[in-house]
Amino acid sequence: MKAPLTRQASAWVYQGVWAVLTELFHVPRQPPSLPGSQILTMRPCDGWLRYRTVGFWIGVLATLLPLSAAGLVILITRPLLAVAVLVPVFLVILGTSLASYVSIHLGYDTTWYVLSDRSLRIRRGVWTIHETTITFENVQNVKITQGPFQRLFGFSDLVIETAGGGGSGPRQQLEQSSHVGLIEGVEAPSELREQIMTRVRASRTTGLGDEHDTELHPASAPTSWTPAHLESLREIAAHVARLRARSG
Repeated sequence: MKAPLTRQASAWVYQGVWAVLTELFHVPRQPPSLPGSQILTMRPCDGWLRYRTVGFWIGVLATLLPLSAAGLVILITRPLLAVAVLVPVFLVILGTSLASYVSIHLGYDTTWYVLSDRSLRIRRGVWTIHETTITFENVQNVKITQGPFQRLFGFSDLVIETAGGGGSGPRQQLEQSSHVGLIEGVEAPSELREQIMTRVRASRTTGLGDEHDTELHPASAPTSWTPAHLESLREIAAHVARLRARSG
């Protein structure tokens, strides 16, 4: 009974913080829109949120356990020093941990991926909103990446490489790059990759002049001479002979 009440209380606190921050920093609550027909609007999956939350708690424990052991030693040997130093340190850690925990959920709520028939738009960020639009004509490659812990939580990432960009580098660099699109927390990466590549292939065969190739270079062009062609050549040869005779 206590666990559901605790989760409900933390949800209320988070929603309150979220409401204040969205109003204060004018964070858009709705997903971005794209011209053309929108095919898919999504955000990272729940497994991505659990993955980030577990990573947060591991980081907190990795910080608190050594600090608590050192604090216990100081508390036994020099109690006044322990109170004067460790209490402010623990308060700072508590404040930064709370801010980090809230930022994980805010990052989840503000991350959107919108797919249309012509382009892809990625939006993420709370303090600074990064919005990247990638047209399918510029896409060079789409690759799936999945680490062991991502596999444990059941999701993968898609890295969309465009002309002039590369698919390697730190995560933050990929998130903010205008030449690389990073789609995090995808439960069915192969299906999404195929959706994107289908539109990439379609964009390269539509409106680029390829459809006129058969008119300029028809496959059914005649490859043999007809009697009419031969008769025309004879007339031309006779006319050339008459001109030579006159000039001679």
